Order: sequence, then C-alpha cells, then structure tokens
Amino acid sequence: MNNLFIRAVSGAVYVAIVLICCFSGATGQLFLACILGAAGILEWLQFTPETRSARAATFSISILFLLNYTYSGVFEVSEVSRRNFTFLIIFLFTILLFSQVFTKKARVPANLFHSVFGLIYIGFPMFLMPLIANFEDGNNPWILASVFMLIWTSDTFAYLVGKRFGKHKLYERISPNKTIEGFIGAALFTLLAAVMLHYFIGGLSLPGWLGLSAIVIIFGTAGDLFESALKRSFNLKDSGNFMPGHGGILDRIDSLLMTLPVVYFYLRLLENF
Repeated sequence: MNNLFIRAVSGAVYVAIVLICCFSGATGQLFLACILGAAGILEWLQFTPETRSARAATFSISILFLLNYTYSGVFEVSEVSRRNFTFLIIFLFTILLFSQVFTKKARVPANLFHSVFGLIYIGFPMFLMPLIANFEDGNNPWILASVFMLIWTSDTFAYLVGKRFGKHKLYERISPNKTIEGFIGAALFTLLAAVMLHYFIGGLSLPGWLGLSAIVIIFGTAGDLFESALKRSFNLKDSGNFMPGHGGILDRIDSLLMTLPVVYFYLRLLENF
C-alpha cells in the first residue's frame, strides 16, 4: 500500500507539472521539452559505464538546449545570433564526438553510437514538442496536452485491461507483461477519449481526433516496446529511478518519444489539407 501511495503521488506530481507547462504558453512548453529531454539524455548516458560522464552529459544537454532555444521559434533570435548559435551547436557536437573517440576505453564505436543515438532518440522529439502546440499559426496548448492525455489513457487501460483479461502475449520476447487484450482495451478507451476531446475541446474534426488517437495507440505502443528492447539489451529492469514507484524518466516518456515526431507531421498535413 505504501508503494502504491508513493506511485500515485509521484504520478500526480508528474501529471500536474506537464499540464501546467502545457498551459503556460510557449515558454512553459519549451521548458517542459528541455527538462524532459535533459533528464532523458542524462538517464540514457547512465546505461553504459563508458558514457556515464559529466562531460558527455554536459555536451549533449547543451546541444539540446541550444537547438530548442535557437530553432523552436519561442524566442526572437537575430540572424547573426542564429549563425553564432549554429556554429556553437556544431562545435559542441564535434567535441562530443572527439570526447568519445579519444577515450581509454576500447569500445569507441559503441560509445559514439550511444552518445549520438541519445541526441536523436530523445533530443529530436523534445525539439518538436513546443512546435506541436503551434497548430494553425497559433499557440494551442490543448493539442499538446491532449497528446499527453491520450498517451496516459492508452497506458492506463493497457495495464488495467491486460491485468484483468490478458491471456495472449503481445510481444513476449521484448515485454512479457503486455498482452493483446491490453492493447485492444487501450485502443478502445483511447479512441473514446479522442471522441470526448472532440466534443469538449474541439480544435480538430472528429476524424482528425481519431487519427491522432490512432497514432498514439500504434506509435505509443511501439515506443514502449522499443524502450523495453533497449533496456533488455542492457540487462535493465527500469531505465532509472527518476520517479519513485515508476522507474526512470524514459519509462515515462517512451511512448511520447516515438509518438511526437509522427504527431508533428500529422498536424502539418492537417494544416495543409
């Protein structure tokens, strides 16, 4: 019961922080992207002893922050400043690469891949997060908040339905606890949540909301399985202990990382058509 209470409290705090940032304008959305991205990259670098260094973390997180500041459109950045920041980003990235090449450890290719992959896997979706709220030339916090809500709905009902009715494994080799019944339950309740968002929030047509929920269901599940495969390859049960009772930050945003890029391009298509 104590563990359940800790899990509930930490989960509630996480949800509150996310929603507050989503509805705090472009600056709050950028802050959320930077904090989640920095925590995710830092945790990812802890997966291997070779990349578990303050140097790699500093360079990687600095690149993420500079990219978001320079190209997110949240802040006014002059052309001269943009060029200077771009040069700094390239310089830091080069230093990151060199710091992994000239190491006493023998696993240079693996270290390089691990460091660069973290920037792509975590940094790219977090870069897109503030841009998702800029739907149809205006800051629409409900769009971004709804992505989180649909992911939470999918995750919650995948667990509840799977625990109650789950008999057939979805992908046992990667994630033995996930079931086909849980996936179907998550899909049904996420589609229902999308219908409710359409009628109570608006912003998108009903087919638009259903398409968004379908992306969350498919790519959110794929992101969850992908992160499980990564943890399994490193012999880890949890990605970390960032959230008491929940595991690491990557355990919380794994669905988000795979979903955000697809959602971004989906919304751009809706704007054009």
